[in-house]
Amino acid sequence: MTDNELCKLLKDSPEAGQRAFYDKYFNYVYTIVFSRLKDSASREDIDECVGDVFAHCFFYFDKQSEISGSLKAFAATVARRKSIDTYRSVTRHCSRNMSIDDAGEISSEENITEAAENTELRRIIYDKLGELGEPDSTIVIQKYYYGRSSREIAHIVELSAENVRVRCSRAVKKLRALLAESGITR
Repeated sequence: MTDNELCKLLKDSPEAGQRAFYDKYFNYVYTIVFSRLKDSASREDIDECVGDVFAHCFFYFDKQSEISGSLKAFAATVARRKSIDTYRSVTRHCSRNMSIDDAGEISSEENITEAAENTELRRIIYDKLGELGEPDSTIVIQKYYYGRSSREIAHIVELSAENVRVRCSRAVKKLRALLAESGITR
């Protein structure tokens, strides 16, 4: 279903349009939210954030007399913003309270240094993944983080499985080059 058909369905039959929008973009939105919150939020927080993204989209669609533009880009923008809000909310609550059990885990300077380096490395990789653009970043995340097959990814990004394999191979080479420019050669 194209964006134009989906926009028409959202106006003609909001309930059916919302269901179609949800079905089409759920995996995409979940990938964005999960990749931003996986290290800081619980599974329930992530699920709630995904629900908030769709609720925001549906409220927006109800208020608009005409829906135009890329629905995928709109969903991605809302997902990024909601995941940032959720991250801030979760980290605000976590930073205030620290369990005495957790304090024992921060005993070695080596562990702190290693954890900080790993966090920085993840941030750089995530930034470089974003530079790949769509759908390449989604393909790489789905392939190497979620372990999905080319056929499953093809369904998500609406490409053929062969095209997904080719794009994945090229995206990994490009990602290696981007990381090498940043001084990461592991």
